[in-house]
Amino acid sequence: MKRLRLSAQIFLLVASMIVLTLGMAFLLFNYQLRDNLERAQGERVMGLAEVLADRSDIRQALAARPIVHDAGSALRLHVEALRERLGVDFITVMDRDHLRLTHPKPAEVGRHFRGGDEDPALEGESYVSRSEGTLGISIRGFAPVLDADGRVIGAVATGVTLSRVGLLLAENRQVVMLGIALLMLVGGLGAWWLARYIKRILLGFEPHQISQWVQERQALLASLHEGVLAVGGDGRITLINPAARELLGPGPAGNDAEVPETALRTLFDDRAAALNRRLTLNGRALIVNRVPIRDRHDAGGSVVTLRDRSEVNRLAEELTGVSRYAQALRASTHEFKNRLHVILGLVQLRDLGRLERYLRELDDTLIAPAAARVSGVKDPVLAGFLLAKGSEARERRIELDIELESDIPTAAEEETCHLLVTIIGNLLENAFEAVAGRDDRRVTLTLSLDAGALSLHVADSGVGMSETGKARALEQGVSTKGEGRGYGLAMVQSHVESRGGLLTIYSTPGRGTLVEVTLPYAVAVTPVTDGVI
Repeated sequence: MKRLRLSAQIFLLVASMIVLTLGMAFLLFNYQLRDNLERAQGERVMGLAEVLADRSDIRQALAARPIVHDAGSALRLHVEALRERLGVDFITVMDRDHLRLTHPKPAEVGRHFRGGDEDPALEGESYVSRSEGTLGISIRGFAPVLDADGRVIGAVATGVTLSRVGLLLAENRQVVMLGIALLMLVGGLGAWWLARYIKRILLGFEPHQISQWVQERQALLASLHEGVLAVGGDGRITLINPAARELLGPGPAGNDAEVPETALRTLFDDRAAALNRRLTLNGRALIVNRVPIRDRHDAGGSVVTLRDRSEVNRLAEELTGVSRYAQALRASTHEFKNRLHVILGLVQLRDLGRLERYLRELDDTLIAPAAARVSGVKDPVLAGFLLAKGSEARERRIELDIELESDIPTAAEEETCHLLVTIIGNLLENAFEAVAGRDDRRVTLTLSLDAGALSLHVADSGVGMSETGKARALEQGVSTKGEGRGYGLAMVQSHVESRGGLLTIYSTPGRGTLVEVTLPYAVAVTPVTDGVI
């Protein structure tokens, strides 16, 4: 679909607002004008009826006995001539029996008055009414006719039809419509000028083009794992991406901030390119590239890229826990597919009641309890891993209990989380294999944090180990499960000792095994924002 140009959008928006505003104003004015015209006509016909009710010839005609109801009477002829001069649609004189003495249509003389709104007038009241009669819907004015003693002997009704009111309204409306059309023309010209002016300010570019360029630039800089800096000739940062901000630490405060590090500033002293220079900054080993900026004003400046040399090492350490994490996720995915098949089957059977009960059972027995068990684990990666291991245990028909004796906050270093995934994954895998094939398949994982030390216990209801078995369990390549095994506990012990921790095994033949691990655990400090949210 072709996108409208900015000038067209502005013109359409402003013009539509003008048309909408003037249209609403016209509707309100038209409503008010009609209301005023009907009120004025009502007052006019009621005043006319009161004047006619006071005429002597009308009193005499209603006081005569018998009353003459004749279309050719002098009273009717005189009243019709008066009606044409006054510009009303009817003047009707009626007696106490609601019978007409006069009417524009001769055939209606002597017949009952139509409309049903004449009773108050025959009781002595003057008023304005709207009703439908022989001439259509009309605005009517009523006035009683009194004799010399003040008794009501009849009534006079005068009125104008709504079609006559519509003609008067159309005459007044033409002037208003001409004024509104002129305002719309002026507003349209103003909208056109405004659109052209804004287009000229934006140098002919469309807003979506400018927005796309800015978004692409920001996305490109944010997606780079390398730090990117643009530094002016005066040594001030004019551009910095999130990766560079993290590598530089608290020095740069944003655009136009000065380069805070003397060691980094030395890279900008000469105008030659610098490639793959090694630099230690804020305790990080960096690889730095610098390309000078050349312009016609020779203002200087440089574009600098920064890379963290320790990132490769960190990624390698993280990979040690990937296989365990992937295995747990596979079990979680398989369990999810099974539940999805059940839900799909119930939907196809249209058994909505059973579907609702099944979903409630899932929430009550699996989802909510599992989430509650790891609610104290603040690191989302570790919490997700524990939930996935719970799914794996259920798939293998093992009862896995996760007990938190205290909340486990996020670690200060990301490597700690990946290390825990590796350690817990290996210990739980050993425990799962130990209880496989037994009637009582229970594994318990206990986590607690106290005085900067994380303690984790993995207990199983397996066959247990003898003293000799415990001594050889930590030897690399030694396993009772066959060739190619026996590396899990050895790797766990290596990781634990490298962090200054302690691993202990307790086991009794026939009563299961308990593995205790204690690790130093530095808690991440929540940054203080000085009240800025």
